[in-house]
Amino acid sequence: MFVQSKNFVEQRKRKSNDPDQVIDLYVEGCERTRDTVKLAQMNLVLNGLRGEVKLANSYYNDPFDAFGRYDYVLANPPFNVDEVKLEPVKNDRRFNTYGIPQNKSKVAGKGKEGKDKDTVPNANYLWINLFATSLKPTGRAGLVMANSASDARHSEADIRRTLIRHGLIDVMVTLPKNMFYTVTLPATLWFFDRNREINPDEAAQQVKVLFIDCRNIFRQIDRAHRDFTPEHIQNLATIVRLYRGETARLAELLEQYRSEAEHHDREAAGLAGTMDTHKKDRQPQPTNPTSAEKAANNRQQRDDDTLKTDQQHHADRAAYFRTQIAWLTERFPNGVYEDVTGLCKAATLAEIEEQDYSLNPGRYVGVVIEEDGLTEAEFREEMTLAHDELAALNARAAALENLILENFKMVGG
Repeated sequence: MFVQSKNFVEQRKRKSNDPDQVIDLYVEGCERTRDTVKLAQMNLVLNGLRGEVKLANSYYNDPFDAFGRYDYVLANPPFNVDEVKLEPVKNDRRFNTYGIPQNKSKVAGKGKEGKDKDTVPNANYLWINLFATSLKPTGRAGLVMANSASDARHSEADIRRTLIRHGLIDVMVTLPKNMFYTVTLPATLWFFDRNREINPDEAAQQVKVLFIDCRNIFRQIDRAHRDFTPEHIQNLATIVRLYRGETARLAELLEQYRSEAEHHDREAAGLAGTMDTHKKDRQPQPTNPTSAEKAANNRQQRDDDTLKTDQQHHADRAAYFRTQIAWLTERFPNGVYEDVTGLCKAATLAEIEEQDYSLNPGRYVGVVIEEDGLTEAEFREEMTLAHDELAALNARAAALENLILENFKMVGG
């Protein structure tokens, strides 16, 4: 994540109207496994990143004094960790600012010496609290979280309600399953924006959360793995940009896709012209070619096959970029954000309250129902015909069953 952050900053600088601007990136991180700390530190050095990764367990240690420290937080914490001790975290402002997750029963278990050993139900909302409280007043956070956290109940639901009513939660994105190499379960991306934080007692009705459902947006790598193409990421980011009123972003992206499509069209046309020229210039194959002539012909065939493969690649890429253009323009024809059934929904606090403060995008975006073009009368007629056909098949099945039983009786005497 640190390396990709650096790449992102450099890309933004290249695209900026002020390429000489200085964007200084300093990164800090915690990791509880010593070997992974060493790998992370080496990664920083190899990629020329300024920063520090420290050996620490974030539940019980705070080596960077993280509360209110960061402009940006990126994290992929472990999911559903249990047995985190309640006592060390319940009075820590990193975790208790928006509420502490607690078991319904007061005592979760007994320690070795018979003393009460209270634990949190799982650490998902400890992480959520940590990342929210680590931000500066203008800071933003993005984290990966188990889907179950979006609808978690009891004390976790209270924390979620508080975060929502404070306006901290900006965007929620449901991912497809099989996006990780180590686990198949689907996950959700949470995005926080402290700049949107409000006093819930005074202005809670200003709350809005953008929900995006990406479960049908992916590239299948193999049977067990999926990912996003760069264009998928650009398209999804553009939805968020439109939601924030940055309409120029869509126009820029569409122009970029058109340019890419035209580039690949030119390349495909040039290769097609080269193949036509080779075909015209080629001498007829002799009836009894020599070994040298056979070898030359084989080379020509390989060259033609390579040109054909390259030409098809560019034709496919041109079609791909036009598909991306169509995907965006069909959903946002007016160049501004609008809710799209099955894809995105900007939900108000009232709508979120109706869903019991769930942060599951699927509850808000809805599903696309394919139109069959039938009137109500036509639909009823088709259903009647289907019912009659089913009744006839059932009657036929009963007759065959009786016939089989009679045959068994005859065979058995």
